[in-house]
Amino acid sequence: MPEAATCTPPDVKTYSTFEEFRQLAIRSLDTKEKKIYYCGAVENLAAVFDEEFDRGFYIPTRASRGIALQMLIPDRPEFHDYKKRDAGENRETRFLRAELAMDTSYMVYDDTVIFFSDAATKRAFEVVSPYVAKTMKDLFMVIWRMTP
Repeated sequence: MPEAATCTPPDVKTYSTFEEFRQLAIRSLDTKEKKIYYCGAVENLAAVFDEEFDRGFYIPTRASRGIALQMLIPDRPEFHDYKKRDAGENRETRFLRAELAMDTSYMVYDDTVIFFSDAATKRAFEVVSPYVAKTMKDLFMVIWRMTP
């Protein structure tokens, strides 16, 4: 890793409007790695993306661009439908054990990490940093390997 003096500080931005959340999602569709990782509560996304945007635009666009999604979400009966649709949506879903469930969530792609607040708060902050993104991807993969 480069010395701290040569590291570029992360670029951090905060978002809180419906349109800003949509733009965050749309930007993720430009991932160069063709991979998105998502960990945490699904309600956070449902609070800011309606089904028309999600199923009518985001999911089909992501799938048509060959962008894979790995999801770690709570193991609740209402979310088992996600797993059933995995193959058709270029996604792999695993369920978090109860002790790993969280009220917030994060999404990682390329050098970008987006942290989402709980569904009631409807806030997000985006961190663009290769070092932060690598750390969060590594954390995601540790949880992924622990999750059936």
